[in-house]
Amino acid sequence: MARINGARPNIMPRVKTGDLKEGMVVARDVNNIDDMLLLPAKSLLTDRQINNLKAWGVAEIDVEASDLIENQDPLARLPPEVVARLTAEIKARFWQADESNPVFAEVFKLMLWRRARKAP
Repeated sequence: MARINGARPNIMPRVKTGDLKEGMVVARDVNNIDDMLLLPAKSLLTDRQINNLKAWGVAEIDVEASDLIENQDPLARLPPEVVARLTAEIKARFWQADESNPVFAEVFKLMLWRRARKAP
C-alpha cells in the first residue's frame, strides 16, 4: 500500500485509483511503503501514471477539487424521480435494512451508483 504525506485539507477529495481520470491534479506527494516518490504533488495525471499507481497497489490518492470530481457522481446526472425509483428498487432487495449501519450505508451507496451508471 502507498501512503500519502501531509495533512489532509477538506477541499481535496480522496479518489480510488479505479476512479481516477486523466487530467486530475495530485494534491499531495504519493509514496510507496518504502517512501519512494511515485508522484509529486501538483502532477497532472496521465493514463500511464494512473496505471503505474494501480501496479504499485495504491488504493486511493488525494486530488485537487475540480469539475472532474464532481461529475463522477452518477446520481447527479439523473432526475430526482429516477433516483427515487432506483433507491426504492434497491431498498426492496434488503430485508430489515439498517440505514444507520455505516457498512450497510456504503454497500447501499455503491449499489445505487452502479445501478445509476446503467440507467438510461
